[in-house]
Parts: sequence; C-alpha cells; structure tokens
Amino acid sequence: MITTQKASRWTLASFALIVCAAQVAQSQDRYTITDDDAMGAGSPHVVVLHDRTAGAEAAIAPTEGGELSSYKVTRNGQMLELIYNARNYTSPKTFHGRGPLLWPAVGAQYPVGTIPQASCGMGTYPVMGKTYPMPCHGFAKEMPWKEISRSADAHGARVTVELQDSDVTRKFYPFAFHLDAIYELADGHLTVDYVVKADQSNPEPMPFSIGNHLGFNIPLVKGSNPDDVKFETQNTVQLLRNSAGVLNGESKPRTFDPPEALGSFDAHVALPLSGYRSQPFARLVDPSGLTVRVTETSTTTLPEPLIRINAYGGPKIGYFCPEPWFGVQNSLNTGVGLIKLQPGASWTFRLLIEVEAPNHQAPQADSGVERFGGDFAFVEGPVWVTRDGGYLLFSDIYNSKTMKMSQPNQPSVYRRFTNAGNGNTLDAQGRLYTAERDGHRISRLELNGDVSVVAGQYEGKRFNSPNDVVVRRDGNIYFSDPASAAVLEKRELDFNGVYHVSPDGKVSLVAKMTRPNGVALTPDGKTLYVADTTERKIMAYDLDAAGNTSNERIFLSGLNGAPDGLRVAANGNVYIATGPIVIYTPQGKLIKSINFPELAANCEFGGPDLKTLYVTARTSVYSVQVQDKGWTIH
Repeated sequence: MITTQKASRWTLASFALIVCAAQVAQSQDRYTITDDDAMGAGSPHVVVLHDRTAGAEAAIAPTEGGELSSYKVTRNGQMLELIYNARNYTSPKTFHGRGPLLWPAVGAQYPVGTIPQASCGMGTYPVMGKTYPMPCHGFAKEMPWKEISRSADAHGARVTVELQDSDVTRKFYPFAFHLDAIYELADGHLTVDYVVKADQSNPEPMPFSIGNHLGFNIPLVKGSNPDDVKFETQNTVQLLRNSAGVLNGESKPRTFDPPEALGSFDAHVALPLSGYRSQPFARLVDPSGLTVRVTETSTTTLPEPLIRINAYGGPKIGYFCPEPWFGVQNSLNTGVGLIKLQPGASWTFRLLIEVEAPNHQAPQADSGVERFGGDFAFVEGPVWVTRDGGYLLFSDIYNSKTMKMSQPNQPSVYRRFTNAGNGNTLDAQGRLYTAERDGHRISRLELNGDVSVVAGQYEGKRFNSPNDVVVRRDGNIYFSDPASAAVLEKRELDFNGVYHVSPDGKVSLVAKMTRPNGVALTPDGKTLYVADTTERKIMAYDLDAAGNTSNERIFLSGLNGAPDGLRVAANGNVYIATGPIVIYTPQGKLIKSINFPELAANCEFGGPDLKTLYVTARTSVYSVQVQDKGWTIH
C-alpha cells in the first residue's frame, strides 16, 4: 500500500521524469537522419541530415565520392536548394555543382615543363621512384565511400563516411591512408571535417593537396537578378595562368574585399586566389539579402603561394563555385602547396557553410533598444573612442575586420586582416589592443597604423585563441585565452588561462579556468573581473599598484545564461552579456535585465555622456540609454 504522502512524492517524481523525457525527445526531434534516393528509384543513395527547427537539410552521397549532394534552407516559408546540380547524377561526364572532395591533388597533374593535352584530364606524377597516373583533382571524387557512423541528438545530426586505401587506389597513389568526411548539421549550418590519416606503415611522408568543387545556384533565390549577386573574399593576390590554364609563376594584386557584383563575371578558367592574411572565407550575397558563407580552417598552413579559394563559374551559366582549396595546381609535380603528412599523423580540413539570415526581429517598441547597425557576420569587442567626435569600434570576427561607426547604419572598415580579432580595448594613449583568435596573440594598432605584438607566448608556448583584453591606466594588460573550437591547429598550452602583461612586457598567469571569456576592470583599477562561460560564474581579483593579482573569489555564480563580455560602470555596477544584458551591483545584487532581438555577446558605454550602452549581438549592434555612466582611460 502506498501512503498519500509517498504517492504524492511518487507522482511528482514521475511527472518530473515524464516532463524531462518529453523535453529530451522534443530536443532530439529537432535533428533527425533519413535515407533517400537521390533522384528516385535506382538512383544513388543519399543520407539526409535534417534540422527541423531551422528548416535545413543536407544530403550526402556515400557511393558518389562521399560528396555533399544537396543543401537546403528555408526562407520566408520556402525551402531553397543552394547547391547547383543538386542530387543530379544523370551525367557521369561532369561534376559541376554539388560538393565533391578534390584529393589527393587539386587541379591537373602533369610533368614539370610540359603542357597538358586536356585542361583537366588524366596526368602523371613521380613518387618513391615511380611514375603514377592521377585523375584531375584526384581520385576521391570518383570512388565509392563507406558510411561508418551516424547519430542525431539535441546538438545536431551527423554522419561520417570513409575512404580507405585499396588495390584500386594504390594504382594511383602508393600510400596507406584513411580519409574521413564528417558532416554535421547544427543550427541550420553545415560543418564538414575532412580528416586525412597517414598509416604508420607508409615508408615516407604522404603528399597531398585538397579542395572542394562546391557549386552554388546563381542567383541563390529564384527571381533575383543573378548579375547583382555579390562575391566577397579577402584575397590580396591572383595567381596568373597561361592560355592552356597552366600557372605561369606570375601574380597580380587582386581582392574581392569589398565585395563585387558578379555582373559579367565568367570564369571558365578558374581564378586562383591567394595572399590571405586572415582565416579564408568566401561569401555570396543574393540581392534578396540571403547570404551564404564558406569558411575554411586547417590543422596547419603552408607558405605562399597557396590557393585558398578557386573562383569558377558565373551568372550566365547559372552557378558559381567559390571553391575552398588548400594547395596549388600541379602540386604533386612541383611540390608547391603540398602537405607531406608523416606516417601515423593526421590532418584536418574544415569547411563551415553558413546561411546568414537577411531579416532580423525589430526591437520591442517600448524597450528603448535601437538597432545601431547590422548585417555583419558575427560582432564582438565594442570599444568607444572619444576623439574626433566619438565613434564605436567593434570586431566583425568572421570577416576579420575591425569596424567603425559614428552614425547609425553607416559602418566603415577601420582595420582589415585582424586574424579573427575578438575583444578590443584602448590604452591611455588611445592605441587599440585586439585579442586575435587565429593570430594567437594580443596585438596593438599603433597611432601611425603599424601593428605590433604585445603578447604571443607564455613560457615559450603559443597562446590558444585570445578572446578578450583590457588595459589599466598605468599600462598593465589583462586578457583571457580559451581554446576556440574554430581553431584546428594543435594546441601548445594544455589549459585555458587568464594572463597579466606588465608594462615592461612580462607575461604571467593569473589563473586557469574552464573557459575564460570577458574581462573588465573597475574604474579605480583595483579589481579585475573575469567571466567563466562554462562554469557560468564571474571571478574577481584584487590588483595592487604593480598590477599583480590576489584574493581570487567568486563574485557571481549560477548565472542564468553563459556569461560573455563584461563592462563596469563608473559607479561600480557590473554589466554582463549572458544573452540579455544583466546588471548587478558591486555587492552582487541583480538590478535589471535588458533583452535584445539577438543574443548579446558584449557591451560598451559610449555617446557624448557615456550613458549609451552599445551591445554587440550576433549580426547586429544595438544601442540603449541606461541610468549608469561609463568611463574611459583615454
């Protein structure tokens, strides 16, 4: 017999379990995986990843080179196919469109000093004392791959397909290897990790280059003018080719930053784009506002010349390929743009395909929040500059730019090639300090425009991916250094830390944290605050006259949301970006919360009276008037 009290407890417990199970089931229902035929019965099999909340799906064809066969997104209630020739396997003579992997070589391979008979036919190359044939762009796209795993949970849907060495591959390539393509659909975006593993049995380093013949429909949205689609990438050099399409060893200055309308662009011979100074990316912006971004990351890099985007196609033929590359045409023969992977080692090439939404929810009419500027990639690190009438600087991280705004919706580029710069701050002289994620350093933009390195190593080891930075009036610097998942290079430090740089340049460790993020100082320079995003807490440290830290303590814990950027008002109130902006007294009492149409990542006081709070939130910068006044050191 169950007593009333016990029955009540059992009922409540059971109800809690049912609710929990329902929530888990609901979250897992967002991401699912199904199987389909590419074009109906008898056509190649595809594995389809679904994000039902975002209205996105990606199809992978294991037997067709393990390629990305389709990528659809939903806009204004309509599902759009972004990939040219998606799921189309009727013609074996061409692979224009879709997204096949180009490996173990990019471009035609031909003996040095000769001109290929075909622009992209079968070539040859020497290795280990023998000559081997090599299909144009490698053989991976022509081989059947094998699905080895799939899963869907509350975080995304993913499938891994694999190509291994075999009797067939060894006719072209005498190396033992495993090649995985790991596709993951999450938050409507698609990540593809190509993981190349050289077998321990290989007698020498395994050479390869890599790329992807990724083709998008032009225009992206039916009804848009294809000539008005814009292409953006931050190359500084175009490698030149002769009439046969062979690189001639020459180059010319060339950039697509700022973006250019495709117009009459018609590249039947691809444009090899090089000279990247920040993380390579390409953007296609449809006149409707829909934007597709392809960002590439690799475990290691190589010296120039190195092609990172190979631009191909144009509006007249209905597609454009901002092909992500890591190599140079004919790399197996010239040795230029060639990775040489040691036996037993692995190397990763990551592609992130993101669709940037053209529309944003307007701020609530009675909130006082205004959209100061928008349509950026991902903004962070706001800092207010008081000179020249006052203006806001902030990072557009994915575009590796520091932006400047003094008037609403009138952005300009303040600094290019920031190595995915994140947090920013100024010193008493007005010099700009930036935490560079991909540069693994804290840099300083001098007043004459030069960029110098303030801190790049700790005890001889490169920093992970600096996130935020702040400078005290006397020149003492404090910054956070978590390990960003966007960085694939091998870590040299095995912990995430907070650091202090003294005015004489000495770097010392303040603390190790799970994931240090935003940093801020009190106006008197006697207290340092640091956000630990994973632990959802704010740490505090006392600072002495020399800038040394002591009395580590928890200022706030159990925050409702992951804390990111921080600012301290002149009266000591602490502003924290946790999705909204939450405001606490110096004693840790919650004052209020301010909501924004997008998730707030950081904030800064500005305006003539320093009572305007500028908030960086994903793709936009917002402003709102607050009661507290900010402060500056410059």
